[in-house]
Amino acid sequence: ARWRSGTGALAALRAVCLALLLGTPPAFAHEGHDHAAEAPPPAADAPRRLADGRVMLAKPAQRSWQLRTRIAALEDAAPAVELPGRVVADPSAGGRVQAPFAGIVEPGPKGLPLPGQAVKAGEVLAWLRPSVAPMERSARLAEQADVAARLAVARQRAARLAQLEGSVAQKDIDTARAEADGLARQHAALGTALGGREALRAPLAGVVAAGLVLAGQRVEAGAELFELIRPDRLMVEALAYDPAIGAAMGAGSARGEAGGASFALRFAGGGRSLREGTLPLLFRVEGAPLLAVGQPVKVFASLPGQAAKGVVLPLAAVSGSGEAATVWVHEAPEVFVPRRVQVVPLDAGRVRVLGGLTPGERVVVQGAPLLGAVR
Repeated sequence: ARWRSGTGALAALRAVCLALLLGTPPAFAHEGHDHAAEAPPPAADAPRRLADGRVMLAKPAQRSWQLRTRIAALEDAAPAVELPGRVVADPSAGGRVQAPFAGIVEPGPKGLPLPGQAVKAGEVLAWLRPSVAPMERSARLAEQADVAARLAVARQRAARLAQLEGSVAQKDIDTARAEADGLARQHAALGTALGGREALRAPLAGVVAAGLVLAGQRVEAGAELFELIRPDRLMVEALAYDPAIGAAMGAGSARGEAGGASFALRFAGGGRSLREGTLPLLFRVEGAPLLAVGQPVKVFASLPGQAAKGVVLPLAAVSGSGEAATVWVHEAPEVFVPRRVQVVPLDAGRVRVLGGLTPGERVVVQGAPLLGAVR
């Protein structure tokens, strides 16, 4: 046993000498600690958050995350008011097809139009066959038979007087012919009412926004059957709770936000009568964004005469809202600092910084949420 312990000590001494010669300090494992199981140290360019909240991010990671920064500069910007709104059809570029009388809907030459289908002005969308109760139908058939009998007598009388032309007054001949023609038109009208059908035509060229009937459906007079719109002529109806906003919108600008997309609006006019305590304002949609009638929209209207100097940033640069609104300042090449700011909206895609940021600082305008996720 003493020989074995001596041999072990000699081997350990040789290992220490070899490590000294190679320049590597010896490492000894103590009880309860296994160096082989230790986690490797983090990579030098791995993103990490420091104790004071700053984030260290190497240049390769910044490029991988597609971070973009911009110098905060003072600009003239007017604050905007946010108004709730919805997409509506332009009254002069939208139409509805309604039933002129009670009847049964029949498909048109191309079948019933489907939503999204393009149609031409005057195109037959469907047929409407009159729906008559049995008693009313019997009365009309009797009336038609009576008119038919009187028509036959009137035609015979007109023919007889025509044969006596020259011996009877011309006015009597003309009166008989006019009576026969009137009865003929009356007979035709009764026939159409009983067995004819009415063509339901498109009032304008556009797209079918909604089809509200099926083949064979019985509808009442005035029922709405189809709705047509022109997608390039849509409008937004916003509701203002202050009549002064509508009066000041004449020279102002506005933007709309719907479904994550932003688009320009042009003020078209506003009502002068309150509707449920609000004043409706109409804006024309610029361009051709993908919108649907009835879709909710946020309208950001900038009022003229209220512009002021301030730092303007895109909405994507701000994380959080209210008192928790935060931007990231690029303090050093690989250091980003969170900064609490006070902001007010300018439009659907921009905010104005009221405090917490100094002009000239470089602010992250793309990829800010990624920095906030670093722990």
